[in-house]
Amino acid sequence: MAKELAMLQRNEKGKQARRYFIRIEEDWNKPDKVMARALKIADREINRLRLISETQQAKITEMRPKEIFADSVSVSDGTILIGELAKILRGNGIEMGEKRLFIWLRENGYLIKRKGTDYNAPTQKSMELELFKVKETAITHSDGHVTVSKTTKVTGKGQIYFVNKFKAA
Repeated sequence: MAKELAMLQRNEKGKQARRYFIRIEEDWNKPDKVMARALKIADREINRLRLISETQQAKITEMRPKEIFADSVSVSDGTILIGELAKILRGNGIEMGEKRLFIWLRENGYLIKRKGTDYNAPTQKSMELELFKVKETAITHSDGHVTVSKTTKVTGKGQIYFVNKFKAA
């Protein structure tokens, strides 16, 4: 605006102001000055990204033990009872006891809910997801007859799955 006002003036002061603004504009547009401003902007962006990177690196470092644990649990052959899963959930801040967990698993299609020999057995869906294994134990009674007891156990993959599912809810 000042430059335009100076250009409208037809006197010596106007000419001086016009030359001053032209000199300032030429100086502003010199390649080295443009480059200097660009470098300052780039430095600010680099510092911003460095701060983000350091924050993310700190989070990665913090999460590393959990990642190792999750990986080891998910690939382990170890299985746990559903009651033990309820304790793990409680340890993760989820108010869930063994009985409520069994009810929830049946209502949400992870365990069979119809009464009979397959009551509380895993559904096809949960077996395909590899969330459960069924342990079969042969029991020989005193009169000689043998019965097979089936126990539903949660796999390592299932433990992670359910903890994440409940945490997300």
